[in-house]
Amino acid sequence: MRQHLQTLALVAALAFAPAAFAAPPTAAQADRLLEVMRARETVDAILPQVQMSQQQMVAQLTAGQELDAAGRAQLEQLMQRNQARMVEALAWEKLEPVYRDIYLATFTSEDMDAMIGFYSSDAGQKLLDRMPQLMQNTMAAVQQMVIPMLQEMEQDIRAIAAGE
Repeated sequence: MRQHLQTLALVAALAFAPAAFAAPPTAAQADRLLEVMRARETVDAILPQVQMSQQQMVAQLTAGQELDAAGRAQLEQLMQRNQARMVEALAWEKLEPVYRDIYLATFTSEDMDAMIGFYSSDAGQKLLDRMPQLMQNTMAAVQQMVIPMLQEMEQDIRAIAAGE
């Protein structure tokens, strides 16, 4: 019985050994991965989208409201301040160490090498080239699924508000 338990323990130790001995990634690997994945370019492309979204939100919040010149000036100052904050917060110099730490905490050295290999390949670069279109198509498909649910929820809310 004791020999059986020792054998079982040895088998279990050998089965988990590869995970236990996986080499930790290096900062250089993370930096190279971020480079081949075009992380900086992706972050830079997000900023105009965030700014446009912010402008749309303000337009929705102020729709139908008549602002006098002072109110418009205040709103414009607020928008400029928020956009400056956004530019600062989403600057690659601030995000790069965050991205690096996330990748270092998430992946092994072997994972990093495999991803560097993939994203350096023609197929990986093609994926990156087509990712914006892929995301746009995905969002459109999801939106088509969600819109009917949101419309139904709106009807339910109106019914509750009307006391039905």
